[in-house]
Amino acid sequence: MKVLAISNLYPPDVIGGYELACFQAVEALRARGHEVRVLTSTPREPVASAPDVVRTLQLSDVWNTYLCDYRRSAPATLHRLNVESRFVNAHNVHALTALLEEFQPDVAYVCNLIGVGGLGIMGCLQYLKVPWVWQLGDRVPYYMCCKWERVVPELAREFERFVQGHFIVVSNRLLDEIESFGIRLNGQVDVLPYWIAGKRPPARRGFYRAGSCLRIVSAGQIVQNKGMDLIIEAAARLRDGGCESFMVDLYGKVTDPFFPNLIRKHDLAGHVVLKGARPHAELLPLYRHYDLFAFPTWEREPFGLVPLEAGVAGCVSVITQNCGIAEWLVNGVHCLKAPRTAESFAHVFRQVFDGTIELEPLARRVAATVWRDFHLDAFLPRIESALERASRQSRAGAGTRAEAYRLALLAEKLALVLVEEPFCA
Repeated sequence: MKVLAISNLYPPDVIGGYELACFQAVEALRARGHEVRVLTSTPREPVASAPDVVRTLQLSDVWNTYLCDYRRSAPATLHRLNVESRFVNAHNVHALTALLEEFQPDVAYVCNLIGVGGLGIMGCLQYLKVPWVWQLGDRVPYYMCCKWERVVPELAREFERFVQGHFIVVSNRLLDEIESFGIRLNGQVDVLPYWIAGKRPPARRGFYRAGSCLRIVSAGQIVQNKGMDLIIEAAARLRDGGCESFMVDLYGKVTDPFFPNLIRKHDLAGHVVLKGARPHAELLPLYRHYDLFAFPTWEREPFGLVPLEAGVAGCVSVITQNCGIAEWLVNGVHCLKAPRTAESFAHVFRQVFDGTIELEPLARRVAATVWRDFHLDAFLPRIESALERASRQSRAGAGTRAEAYRLALLAEKLALVLVEEPFCA
């Protein structure tokens, strides 16, 4: 098959697990003999060119924490960014139609479209009758139907009516959330978790024993949504409860002084270290040197890939009890679950520290389970089958590239009027 993968970001330009999963799926499809081209955004920093990766999409600056801070930016600026990000970017529709004409794919593999005018991208695929499979790792349809963080009922109805295809959703928690906003996914919907990829790491040899130094790690965005502040607060409670022999390493780019200030406030310099950002490939082998992976992410976390990566290295995760990945792992068998509070996470840390919870059996089970049941090799046949089925869909009645672009230009202007009109009164 000829597959066109569409993603807002693509490695090495990454923010989180969504684009990493896209990259891994693309590489696996290529290894199976498929011809795959990637359409993504102009990178935010220089990256090496690749013949099969077309980096021509414009990316709206919605991940700029300074620009998108409501305390600094005017409301009109923020709303304009959101419109460009979620609704229609005519430039990106033009880039898509040009690549469709050149590459002539059998099917599109769609990933995250936030930041590139996702509604316009999907509208273009529908108008040109390009079959697609959409890998949903977040509530992207909700964002694409929102104005000022509220779903526009008319948009939701039109989305449901016109956006028809094959959806792959990473958790029931995510599917329920999307549908709770009145947005029904029209077509075939499969619930399929994210995965790990690559070679199996060496088997772990040493495991935590009560009384030794407990090594805790977390990695990702250093933000409150991911619970990094709760990890620091839990460390303070653990220390104040008489546990001194532990360390917490937090990997990720620090953009907010709140977190180093919180460490200083609790006098935790000897226990909690902000390690900075590391490339994904460097992080993976580090997990086998830690005992616990702390993941007090917000409850609406659609999945959460890193606990799988830590788990295959024998590092047991402590996770928010009702986030997305929690429905795939069993408490006390593959992981440890807790309510999303600093007190609850500190309590679990203390139980591990004093030996009430023995880590070695959990670590061995989760490593074996993740490798057997959550490797991309186990899921790729289902993704491949979905792409093949979609590619057989009829393209009768498809519009033209010129028509699609003209409609995108009109829709882009209308969307901007919607956001700017209230501020012009």
